[in-house]
Amino acid sequence: MSTFTIDLCTSSWVKVAECVTGVFDGVVRDLAVGEWRLAGMVDGLDFQAGYALGDVDTIRVVRDAQIVFAGTVAPVVAGGVGGLELVDSAEGVRYTLTGPDLWSVLASRVAYPTPSTGPPWADSHDVRTGLASTCVAGYITANAGVSASVDRAIPGLTVVDMLAGATGTWSARLQTLDVQVARVCRDGGITCRLSAGFDGSLTATLLPPVDRSGSVVFSDQGDLVGIQRVTTPEAATFVIAGGQGNLTARTFATAGTATGAARRERFSDQSALSTSTEVGQSAASTLAAAAEVLTVRASITDTAASGAQYLQAYNVGDTIAIEIDNVRWPVVVQAVTVHVSPERAVIRPVLGPGVRNL
Repeated sequence: MSTFTIDLCTSSWVKVAECVTGVFDGVVRDLAVGEWRLAGMVDGLDFQAGYALGDVDTIRVVRDAQIVFAGTVAPVVAGGVGGLELVDSAEGVRYTLTGPDLWSVLASRVAYPTPSTGPPWADSHDVRTGLASTCVAGYITANAGVSASVDRAIPGLTVVDMLAGATGTWSARLQTLDVQVARVCRDGGITCRLSAGFDGSLTATLLPPVDRSGSVVFSDQGDLVGIQRVTTPEAATFVIAGGQGNLTARTFATAGTATGAARRERFSDQSALSTSTEVGQSAASTLAAAAEVLTVRASITDTAASGAQYLQAYNVGDTIAIEIDNVRWPVVVQAVTVHVSPERAVIRPVLGPGVRNL
């Protein structure tokens, strides 16, 4: 039986309290911002001497001495709701803490066209060519890591490049870093995973997702409930992507060969992209995302989820399998939900479309 703890920490990840009776729900997504919520009574928090709720800036969920979730106390999106809420009641003071997961670290930076300097910039775009993982590592390192200017560098952030993905050319100009990283990862067939250490260090690891469909299998014989199989026809069969420039000087690329009644066109505005290669990659990626999809949706029971542990048996972005009527379907883990309460603790993969909010 695994042991879970919920640590409340300062901005430098120093633990100042432990949640004893509250309820935690969190979502980790592949290449997108996740979110979390912790709610309970203030007297259910065990604070170290000299600390209070106002000192809490980060949170982590620990399972058997391994951090399985980490996040910050902040709005999930710019201008959104997030942080600390206190409500007086007859039973006492009730608190709610909310915020995004570690992906928000990347969302806190913009990809400068010339990362070594501030505005105005000498370059129109930061163009990088090579393996997708190496290009992503370069963008993160230059805008938030050890190569960033002193005022932009995030202390303790390390980038691990596993030298993976397709070779291509990508450019950046003032996109938020999380958007840039996600786009290059999708184009290059890799993923970016952020993790936190107990010492406050942060690590961004760039690697290919793993096909675990041969080892992680959930079946309709007790593992799955609420099974749905949904076929979604292609949303587009011909894509036109437009890059930088105006009129005849604008860079365009197309993807798809459909004609006649089978042709469903879509325009993808990619005015921040500067090279024809990159615009072509975007067109192909948009077409692939619009293809016909057979989605198998199901909920995984607590018992089955506990038998295949997150971060050990699988991770977000990996492919696992479900078996229905003796037929196996490979499915990508698009998100992971984490629930911890005094009654139960369970981490389960989300099959099919990712959960957009709690």
